[in-house]
Amino acid sequence: MKKIKILHKTPKGRIIGRTDRQPPLNAIVFLKTGDKTKLGKIYDVFGPVNKPYVEIIPFNSKVGSRALEVGEAIISDAKRGQKKRYKKRSR
Repeated sequence: MKKIKILHKTPKGRIIGRTDRQPPLNAIVFLKTGDKTKLGKIYDVFGPVNKPYVEIIPFNSKVGSRALEVGEAIISDAKRGQKKRYKKRSR
């Protein structure tokens, strides 16, 4: 799991944060609290490669405002928990 430091909220309601590594797009982001509330998903990655900025679209405005209070979030591992899909072979 990768950590994100929450920096600020844009006028459109999106959240800007900074992380150490480049995360995958559309990865789910959780608040770093005891209950691990879902914050949103990563929409864009920009800036320097070694410490990129991420733009997060929050699932709702209440969670978005709470993210600024907490100040940190966690990116879930996209591969963990996904089911493998297999193609049917034609015979």
